[in-house]
Amino acid sequence: MASTQKFSSPPGPVSDAFTEMGISHAAIVPASAKLVIISGEPGLDLKTGKLVTSSPEAQVHAAYDTVEAVLKNAGVEKGIRGAHKFTALLIDVKYEEVLMKVWRERYPGHMPVFMAFGVKQLGMEGMLVELRAEAIIE
Repeated sequence: MASTQKFSSPPGPVSDAFTEMGISHAAIVPASAKLVIISGEPGLDLKTGKLVTSSPEAQVHAAYDTVEAVLKNAGVEKGIRGAHKFTALLIDVKYEEVLMKVWRERYPGHMPVFMAFGVKQLGMEGMLVELRAEAIIE
């Protein structure tokens, strides 16, 4: 089944920059869709429940794994590929480069809207990133 959500970006160099990052300017979600909004998800090891601290990249991978598991459990069959919106909280904005590098590697061609914020502190010691997503059940 084709996805009912659509992504849009205006033409030009600003759009080109977003495309290179693997994200879009706008997400169009039909009013009839069942919306799934998940809480902030840290980079937890799905087998142990412990925060992954071996490297920033490993923690980002684990955060995406957690988001994927939460979305699928909520009924989003496509998992992250069913998401249209992401918000990332980063303990330091320098981790946005890692966040987006991992994104492009794991989800090429999927270009939701994405916004990252630098924050002073997150909920757990050693936490570098927390991800929140919105998706639809089709």
